[in-house]
Formats: sequence, C-alpha cells, structure tokens
Amino acid sequence: MPFQVPTFSEIRDTYLQGVRNQEPDAPTGVDSDHFVRACAVAAVVERVYAHQMWVWRQQFPDLADEDILVKTAAQRGVPRKTAKVAEGVARFTGPDGTFIPTGTRVVTLLASYTTTQDVTVGGTGVVDVAVLAEAAGQAANVSVLTNASLSSSVPGISVVKMVSATGGSDAESAAALLDRLLIVQSQPAQGGNENDYQVWALEVPGVRRAKVFPLRRGIGTVDVVPMPVTGLPSVQLLADVQAYIDAIRPVGTGPSGFLAMAPTAVPVNITGTLTLASGYTLGQVLVGINAALQVIFDGLMPGDVVRVTRIEAAIINVPGVLDVVLSAPAANVTPTVNSSTLQLATLGVVALGV
Repeated sequence: MPFQVPTFSEIRDTYLQGVRNQEPDAPTGVDSDHFVRACAVAAVVERVYAHQMWVWRQQFPDLADEDILVKTAAQRGVPRKTAKVAEGVARFTGPDGTFIPTGTRVVTLLASYTTTQDVTVGGTGVVDVAVLAEAAGQAANVSVLTNASLSSSVPGISVVKMVSATGGSDAESAAALLDRLLIVQSQPAQGGNENDYQVWALEVPGVRRAKVFPLRRGIGTVDVVPMPVTGLPSVQLLADVQAYIDAIRPVGTGPSGFLAMAPTAVPVNITGTLTLASGYTLGQVLVGINAALQVIFDGLMPGDVVRVTRIEAAIINVPGVLDVVLSAPAANVTPTVNSSTLQLATLGVVALGV
C-alpha cells in the first residue's frame, strides 16, 4: 500500500490529539495556545514532507526536475545536445562585376546570415553565395525561396533572397533528452548491435529520430537514417553522423559497411471533400488540417505505412470538421525499403474542398 502523505489539517489534528491524550482537559480550540502551536508545527512538517517528496522524485529521470535530469543523463554518458547553426545559400542580383565581400549580412523575418566567401556577380546578373546563420537554431532553416534584405547596402545589389538553409537545430529539449536516456537505460550497450547504432545516431546534434537497417546491403553492412525534427536530413547532418559513428563503431563492420543515409521522399498528396460545422470556413480549418497532417508525416520513418484511417482521423479531429471523404490516397501507402531503395512518405499537396 502506498504511503499517504498527511495534509496540513491532518498533521495539525494529530498534534492536538497528542495533547489531549496527555491532558484530556487541555484547551485545544481554535483560540487556544495549543491550536496555535499545532498550526505552526504542521506548517513546518508539511514543508518537510514536500521536500522529501521532491527528493524522491529526483531519483527517477521521468519525474526529476530538468536540471537534475540533465545531470543524471550526463553521468550516464548522455550529455544534452547543443543547438547547431544552419548553413545555406543566398542569391544576390546586381550588375556584372559587383563585388560582394565576406561578412555581408543577409536578414529575413526569422533569422540573419553572414556570407562566408568573397564573390563577384557574373554576366547573368545573379550569383549564389554560401552563408552561415548568425545564431544557432531551427528557425534559421529555409526550405523555399525566401525574400531577404541586407543589413547594410552593397552598391549595385538590388535583390537578395535566401535559396536554402539546412542543418540548424535547437538545443535538445528535456523530453528528447529523457527519451535518449531511457533508451540507454533500457538497452545497455552490446558492442555494436542495432540498438547501439540507434543510440549513437541520436547522440549527434540535430538528430531527433533514427532508424537502423542492419544487413540491408548484405552481410557486414549497417545503414542508419538520421532524421531532424522536420524535413529530410541535410548533407551536413549525414556527414556528422557518418563521422561520429565511424569513430566509435566496431572495426569489423568494414570501411563501407556503415552508411548514414538520407531516404528518398515519396510525396503523398491528400485530396477530398470536407463537411464543415456551421460558422467555420474552409480557410480556417485548412490551417489546423495541415498542422495535424504534418505531425503524422514528421513522425514517419523509411518504410512506415501511411494509413488512410489515420489521415481521416487527423482531419476529423480538427475543430470545425464534421466529416471527410478522401479521394487520395485511395489506399494505404507503403514506401519501398530494400537493398537498393529506401523510401520515406512525406506530405505532398493538400487539396481539400467543400
């Protein structure tokens, strides 16, 4: 039977009962000295109980405060992952011969970047320049052509856009750190088995999930697909995982036995007809639908089946949606995973009407 922590009133009443046991005629009413002392003692004891409960919780990572979790994880060889800086490409438009020096600052609504090379605009009037985000974090990632500006003008440059930026990641959340720690605790190192490769991949900053495919390319091979919080792994993330695991994996795997790999995206288009509740517009519900669908696809790994019933449930659970009839996908989508193909279902075009 679990121990029941007494309340303030129970502690106070126990004190008063002890007084009455020793002296039955002692005054213990609310205006008595004994009652005042009982309240004072109960307040102190209640706080002692609260502290002991706090101490007990700190012994268990899933109940501990964040700072204790971080310390416990570090002691088990699971240090918290730091944020990473995004790298990308900015596109400058200007007259032929315009010089753009290293350190030119490019600013978007969400982040700022600095060029890392000297370049000169060519005859086409457009030049792409490598840039590095000025602050670490996922917000600096860019997946579509994005309008930007210069923090200080560069003579001749009329238009600046961010082409892409990848590799940025936030500092590891407490929940993600706990997940990794629990994996290590429940699956001790086994000298290079499937679980070990998953643990190693998750230790690399920027990796939120990882899928291991042992023997996919034959005997002595291990393939790992490291996934960021959203989207597909960047070239830099794959290189980081490859280098990190190469340094600690068993030597018997062979020089090409282990590969950190990116999956091939298989976009899944979602079309159909919605029935909306009174007072809701299509534009209102589509925002929630897109967010709900993105959650599904962000949790998938290569080979995971996209089930029509799950898509329908996600859509119907959005406030304002009464019903949905999907025309696509017409059936569950099963990405291919074999020795030559590694597919991952991704969210395609969402075209829902009423």
